[in-house]
Amino acid sequence: MKNMFIFCLFLLLLTPAAAQDAAPEATPDAPIFGPTPVYVTTQDFSSLRAGPGRAFDRLKVVPPVTTLPAYGRTSDTQWIQVEYEGTLGWIASILLVWSGNVVELPVDGINPQPFIRRAAALAETIRDTPYYASFTSMVPGSELGSIPAETVVELTGRVGERGYIRVQARYNGQLVWIGTQNLNVFEGNLFRLLDLSYLFSYGRLFLDLQDNYALALTSYDQIVDVWQRIEQGNQVACSPAPLLVERELVATDVNKEPVFEGAVLALNDAIDDINETISAFEDACAPGFVLTLDYVQGQLATLAEAQRSLIFVGSLLEPLRDRNPVS
Repeated sequence: MKNMFIFCLFLLLLTPAAAQDAAPEATPDAPIFGPTPVYVTTQDFSSLRAGPGRAFDRLKVVPPVTTLPAYGRTSDTQWIQVEYEGTLGWIASILLVWSGNVVELPVDGINPQPFIRRAAALAETIRDTPYYASFTSMVPGSELGSIPAETVVELTGRVGERGYIRVQARYNGQLVWIGTQNLNVFEGNLFRLLDLSYLFSYGRLFLDLQDNYALALTSYDQIVDVWQRIEQGNQVACSPAPLLVERELVATDVNKEPVFEGAVLALNDAIDDINETISAFEDACAPGFVLTLDYVQGQLATLAEAQRSLIFVGSLLEPLRDRNPVS
């Protein structure tokens, strides 16, 4: 009983200190510079710099998989201004993925250190040019006003890659949207501007389909070469094996855009066939596996099916690109 009393007394004395030690600290990623529509996540150890460039001092190193509030960007979106542990700084966008509409971030950020930058693109209006609040509201009657002819504006974003391209521009201290038919781009590269097609399910699907198709084609070329060489009686090294193809298409986007269904189903069939033959090659490399000609020809027959599916997907890429509503 005495021992129990001493033990309880010990806990009572310890509790305040323990509670003090366990008191929650301020979350370093909580935004202290106000609300923001965009958060970014680092993909590797990332230098947080005083300005948007490698010539600026490194303030801190941000660990991988750290989510941070974002407050600004460069006009070409090569650098993003973030807050980390109460410090504003810049991280190269190649090291980041983000959620939210990055174009809403102010160009040059907030409270920027003095620096000289070159605009990604400059253009002059060739006629009185209506401007709009967003590229989704660019219809007659919804314009905010008109930019006079022969006005030089800095371009900071775009939607589309051919034909009629809508661009974001800085005008009278605000970011507005105008059409390229009213512009003469005289400096910089229009296509270095951030393409915002990824904000739409159609645009995301097309980009993902295109990328996934390229990955599948690469693995197909590698594994078909392996099995053809084996069929011809040549020796083949077991390592490295061709990479299995991962699917990158988002199901919710496919549901929203049924026009992609045929291409996505064909690509999935091709990926299944390619991965099956890659796994079969790995099995054949296992000790004691007896490789027969029938087994080899079976893999080549599966790859012939994959090839037909890939040809079908490839034939749809250009029509799908042309139908992109934001191109």
